[in-house]
Order: sequence, then C-alpha cells, then structure tokens
Amino acid sequence: MGTVVPFAPWNFMLDVDGVNYSLAEQEAFARRRPGTDIVNLSSGINALRPPSVLVDTVVGCARDPLFWHDYDGPEGHLVGRAAIAAHETVRGGGGVRLDPSQVVVTAGASAALALASRGLHQWGLRVSDRPAALVPVPTFPLAGAALTDAGFTVEEVASGTPGRWLPTVAELIEAATPETTVVYVNTFNNPTGERYEEDELRSLVRWARDHDVHLLHDTVSSDVSASGDLPYLPGIAAEEGHLPGLVTVSSLSKSRAVPGFRIGWLIADAPLVGELARINELAAPSSPGIAAPALLFDRMVMIAVEASEGRCPADALSRARELLADSLSGYRRAIPGIDEVTTAVSKALEDEDVVERLKQWRTDLRSTLSDNIDMLRAEADDLVTGFPDWRGDFNTFVDIPALAGHGYLDTCHRIFREFGLQTLPAPAFGRDEPWWRRRGPYRMRLSFALPTPTWSAGLRRLRRAVEELGR
Repeated sequence: MGTVVPFAPWNFMLDVDGVNYSLAEQEAFARRRPGTDIVNLSSGINALRPPSVLVDTVVGCARDPLFWHDYDGPEGHLVGRAAIAAHETVRGGGGVRLDPSQVVVTAGASAALALASRGLHQWGLRVSDRPAALVPVPTFPLAGAALTDAGFTVEEVASGTPGRWLPTVAELIEAATPETTVVYVNTFNNPTGERYEEDELRSLVRWARDHDVHLLHDTVSSDVSASGDLPYLPGIAAEEGHLPGLVTVSSLSKSRAVPGFRIGWLIADAPLVGELARINELAAPSSPGIAAPALLFDRMVMIAVEASEGRCPADALSRARELLADSLSGYRRAIPGIDEVTTAVSKALEDEDVVERLKQWRTDLRSTLSDNIDMLRAEADDLVTGFPDWRGDFNTFVDIPALAGHGYLDTCHRIFREFGLQTLPAPAFGRDEPWWRRRGPYRMRLSFALPTPTWSAGLRRLRRAVEELGR
C-alpha cells in the first residue's frame, strides 16, 4: 500500500503491535486464560503512579478558562512555552537564553519528532536535493520512520566497536555524506540505555557546525539519571556556536508517568520554529490545553528540585520566575487569567512540602528501577545475557540464548498468545530480521518501569515462555 512508511524497523514494530496490542487478540487471550492478566514488558512507558502533586495541580489549573476557552494555536499555549524557555535558560547557566518563540508544544514527543522531521527536511532542501539523516541503531524506530516519511534518505549506523551498541561519534561522522543534513541523538538511547559523554557530544557539535548539519536531540527519558548529571547538549552547542543547529524534543510521558496526557515539546531556533508552526497548523492546529498548566508547574518545580539537589544555583527558582514573568508581561491584557494561574503555581512552589514530594517521587522511581535491574541480574542471569549497565533509562536490551535461531515475529506473537506477555524484539530497533539473525542470539527490549511485583511476574512468565519455546 502507498501509505506504508518505507522504513523496515517501523513496519516490523507495527506488525508486532498488530497482534500484541490488538483488542481482539487481548480478548481472545482473556477467554483462553480467564483470570490471567496480560503483562506488558514492551511498550517502554513508565507504568508507575505519577506524582499526585503534579496531577492535582494540573487538574486545579485546568478549571481556569485560560486553558479551555480558546484554541492554543499551532505553537501551543504561551504559558507552557514560557515555562519551558525559562527552565532551559536557567538550566543552561547563562550560556543558553531561550524565549517562547523558540518552543512548540505538541501532543507528545512522537508528534514533536514528526514535526521536526518535516521542518528539517524543508530546511535540508536548501543545501541538498536529497537530504540524508544518520540514525544510530539500535534505537526506537519512530525517529527513522518520521525522517523517512518526511522525505529523508535514512542511513542506519551500527557500532563496530566491541562492548557497545551505540556507534561512536567517529563512526557517525565516517558514515556521513555531503547530503547528510541531520543526525539523530537519543539520550538515553532506547533500547540500550547508552549515552554520549560530554567530550563525544562536543566533537559531534563541532563537526555538525562545520558541515551545516542539524542535530535532532531526543531527551524523552533523560530526566531520571542514575549516574549524576547528564551532559547538557544545548549548553555545549551554545559554547561551540551551533545552538541554532540543535533541535530538541522531549515530553512528560516517561519522566512523570503521564503518557496519557500526551504532553511534548520541541525547542529550536526561532526562524525554524516559525516554519514548524506553519506545518503544525495543518496536522495538529492546537496542542492539548492541559499541557500548559502541566508544563508551567512541572518546569518550575523541577528547577526547585534541582536547586535543592545542588544541580543548579540556589537562586535558580527565583531567576526562572523572573524569566517567566518577563515572557508573559506583555500579554496580560490579551490573555486574561495569566496572573491568576502563575500566582497559583507560585504559591504551590512556596510550600516546601510540594518540592519535597516531587523530589521523593523521583527518588522512589530511581529506587524502583534500580531494584528491578538488580532482580534481573539476580534471578534471570541464566535466562538473559548481554544487557548493558543501567544508567537511568527505563529499558534494557537483552540476549536470550535459548531462543537462538527462532523467527522474531512469530516468536513474539507466540509469547503473547500463549503466555500473555507483550515483548518487543530487536528488529523493531534497526535494520531487518535477517541482519539481526546474523548477529547472534534472539534479542528483545525489556521495559522495567513497572511496580516490582509486576516486573517479577513478567520475568517468571518470560522464563516459562523461553523454557517451553526453546525446547
């Protein structure tokens, strides 16, 4: 069919989901195994409870007509865009200065990736008749699919370095051609949890600057770092004179366990944002209204949390408030209700318990993720092998030696239909099934942002499936 995106990993994932997430298939399993819940180890969402203080604040703010009396427009509501700009500016420590004109609020990070891909392709046509994009693999297929659908020639770059899945920056640069106008960077890389260190990112930024290449930076799961602060790519890009060449996408879905809110955003140079808004007007003329109060509260309270943890200066919150007020000051008459909403959020942030509750929620999330990875090592080391060290992501990439030689698609469908376990095998993350078969054992991504009892039940069920199918 002409509507199929010609990107093999994306089509493989859709073929997996065509069974694993089919309501008819789920109903059929429930009839075959009454009382047996389906366990999801494949979707990569954060299935833990979201922080109640965030949900309660958003619900309270959403009662204000400011957020439901009119459409937000193609860039998203000013309040949310201003909050993102203030957060990033303060986090950048003076080297990064953003304003709302550099932000688009979207219905999740998926929409942000699709929007960025379309805009960057139009940008790339200014320097090449056939713009090309480099995508490290394995990585989540949406990036490659969005870039392909936008018109890019996508080159998947695999690592040739022992001991790592993520290709080095040198390997990425070597794979570039004169037509390369975009490089995709995922922090943390999904599914392996890997990342580029600061010196690697600096080398990549310098090369991109010198070759007029945009970096498409996906930070959806970078908020929960297990190993200290992550390198801050916008700051590096600013220092190297290439901030206009950086496009960042992110969301609250994984970091706050609210995928159902569908709140994402995109940060780029103002002229590019202007073009992206025109494209967005066609596909998604308005972001969800609930995004604005969520972003306002979350971005401000995260500055307070990071300041309390010593990750940014003690006066960071007051600076963020000043930036927010400056961004909104010229619109009070045009947008009645701004003062009331920002005052309500400011009062919430004055309560030390609010900051402590979100700080504790994030600590509990990290602890659960760490406990789940420890359980994988302790209880399944004879079942799965080869997974990378955990750095703070929600996913890990494992080998299952007992299933070596099994067909990927048929096997994952059997695991669902016979055992009620949703999994996502390696060909969803790059290249195609024959390529993965040549590389060794059966591989799959396991997503472990789950309550520990659910994770434990999933591992037990995976063991039963592997023992029976591997005979």
